[in-house]
Amino acid sequence: MVTRMHRIFTVVASLAFAAAIVLAITPPAHAQNNQINNGIGGSSDMNSNLEMNRVPGMEGNETPDSMMMPGMGSLEIREPVTGTMLVSPPYGNAPLRVGFFVVATDPENIGFLTYQWNFGDGTVSALPPEKYIPHLYKAPGNYVCSLTLKTVDGRSKTIFTGIVVRHPVD
Repeated sequence: MVTRMHRIFTVVASLAFAAAIVLAITPPAHAQNNQINNGIGGSSDMNSNLEMNRVPGMEGNETPDSMMMPGMGSLEIREPVTGTMLVSPPYGNAPLRVGFFVVATDPENIGFLTYQWNFGDGTVSALPPEKYIPHLYKAPGNYVCSLTLKTVDGRSKTIFTGIVVRHPVD
């Protein structure tokens, strides 16, 4: 759910950023000098009376375009967290003691807050960041271990690995 919300936020933020760029590089449309041909060979300038054409609330040299352009804010998009997880040994007979090795990088160098483990056998854990953590699988089965890395500023990345635990050999 969090990953899906993160993807939706990323798409929305990207679209907002693209719209801000388009607005920044598109020149404002200017009013044309509207002249009406009166059919007698002359013309009448509709902009000759500036007070009549001024939008209420405008000051001296403002144009309607300058009043409608909002101030441009800044949008900061942080680099995504990257990481891999290795398991040793990835398979063996029950009970199987495995070690999980984590290599994670925060390109922003803000730092990791927690590692949330789900070992796939009903055991979960939220620990401070560790590069190595052991776990004992007691029952035979195929397990998927997931690790969600969370940064101090709320970015996250979930990585997965599989473990196969076979029946003990007699």
